[in-house]
Amino acid sequence: MLSLRRLPFALLLIAANLVFARSAMSQNTPEQALAGQALTVGAVLARVRANVAAYTASIPNVICEESVDSRRTGGGKVKDEMKIESSFSIVRSGDGKNLRETRVKNLVDGSKPKNQKVSPPYAFSGGIANVIEIVNDKCSSFAFARDGHTAGDAPIVIVATPRAASQDLSANCARELKQSFRAKLVIDPQSFQVHHLECSMQDISFGLASHLPFVPAPSTHNYLAFAVDFAPTSLGGKTFWLSQTVTSTVTDKNKPITLEYEAHYTNYHRFAATTTILPDVTEVSNP
Repeated sequence: MLSLRRLPFALLLIAANLVFARSAMSQNTPEQALAGQALTVGAVLARVRANVAAYTASIPNVICEESVDSRRTGGGKVKDEMKIESSFSIVRSGDGKNLRETRVKNLVDGSKPKNQKVSPPYAFSGGIANVIEIVNDKCSSFAFARDGHTAGDAPIVIVATPRAASQDLSANCARELKQSFRAKLVIDPQSFQVHHLECSMQDISFGLASHLPFVPAPSTHNYLAFAVDFAPTSLGGKTFWLSQTVTSTVTDKNKPITLEYEAHYTNYHRFAATTTILPDVTEVSNP
């Protein structure tokens, strides 16, 4: 299994960041006051960052259904494929400030797995739970996709690209520059929520999966892209923008190997764990 658990530029899992608590919005919203006026990138990012803070402070423990289709193709033919149905959850850990994603795999290719050690051809981790703020990435420069933008009903599109090379560029930022990172955020003009995210980069190091030593893996001369779609979801009387679809593709530039990942998330709802102490039993947890 090839897994992307932590991409450069603090990109993965933007989904959990871009959440909107409608009850926290005032009736006289800033976007109403700005209607018809020219927006600035800084003003838009400030609103998105405020939504990130609102999400972090108010998102409850949630669970949903996750459907994943993972494939490895070569020469235009599917070489390996696995379909996984899971119960996916976002829970607070530690002091409650950190978010953690967990999943219980219920079906693998239509059958109940013997254990949770399942190895799909390609695993793209982090579509929802990790709170990673792409809008605060100090290695990127942000700009409107087109010159000028006036407040109104049209989606706001912002692109992020690596900062130009300089003597004081950090090692992390230099790596982002080398990997030609690019992101596009499509932002709802009324709520300032990101409802679509696209990211791409090149020449990511994968290596061979230890348990599949003879299965070809992409070389370091590759192209990776992923996209996330978000939609408003009601939880406990509040509205949060949560991931609906996550897709990712890795294409090798040297040989005919392509990895594909597609995940769909449905039936979001809150959950709480309870513990009951019984005689001769340490604990029993019921979701």
